[in-house]
Amino acid sequence: MWNVRAPMIMSTFADSYDFTGKTAHPVTTYALSGLGTTERDSAAACRGAVIAAGLAIRGEEVNDARPAIETWLRQNGLINP
Repeated sequence: MWNVRAPMIMSTFADSYDFTGKTAHPVTTYALSGLGTTERDSAAACRGAVIAAGLAIRGEEVNDARPAIETWLRQNGLINP
């Protein structure tokens, strides 16, 4: 996250792909903003995609985030229970 928003390069990257019928889960690290506007910005950039639950991990907590990430993955049906 950069000042509550994803860097513009992420939107530029997403603009070059067709997300029709896809599901996107925004994932980010941050200092203060959590997901910020990531979900809204992802919906605009990933036209045609369903924007599902995102995950935000505080940058200082990344090294210890495995349990939170695994829980999020399970809750969203991205890995088996």
